[in-house]
Order: sequence, then C-alpha cells, then structure tokens
Amino acid sequence: MEQYIPLIVSALGGTVLGPIVARLLGGSGMMGVAGGILGGIGAHYGAEAAGVGLLFGSSPMMIHLQNFLEGGVGGAILGLLAGAVLKKR
Repeated sequence: MEQYIPLIVSALGGTVLGPIVARLLGGSGMMGVAGGILGGIGAHYGAEAAGVGLLFGSSPMMIHLQNFLEGGVGGAILGLLAGAVLKKR
C-alpha cells in the first residue's frame, strides 16, 4: 500500500489545483476535476521518468509536498486543456 501513497497525493494535488486553474483561465470546472486526477498521476510518472529527483529534500513531509505540487501542475495543465476543449463545443 505504501507504494501507492505518492500517486494518491499527486492525484489529490491535481484534483485540488486542476479545477481552480481551469476556472480561472476560462475552462470548465467539472472537466478540471477529471483532468486534474489524470494529469496529476501523469505528471508524477513523467517527473519520475525524467529523473527529477527530490527537489525539496528527503524528509517525508517534503516528499509529499513535492508529489502534491507535481500533481497540481500536471492536473492544472490537463484540466485547463480538457475544460477548454469541451467549452468550445
């Protein structure tokens, strides 16, 4: 179960920040949630594949904060794109 905690924290970051950024930039809030979850998990895997490493330090709290922010950035980008695409229809 412990290996899933970074994914859950990344998805939570995308769920929180995805709809906020999507709504602020004119997208749809509902698609921001779905895009936030998927984008958060995708950003976590992308950062891991790129070898980003531990930017904030190696303490457990800083690792969780980094996972949350990675998910938030990925979720915000994908939430914004998903919201903008569905809004144009």
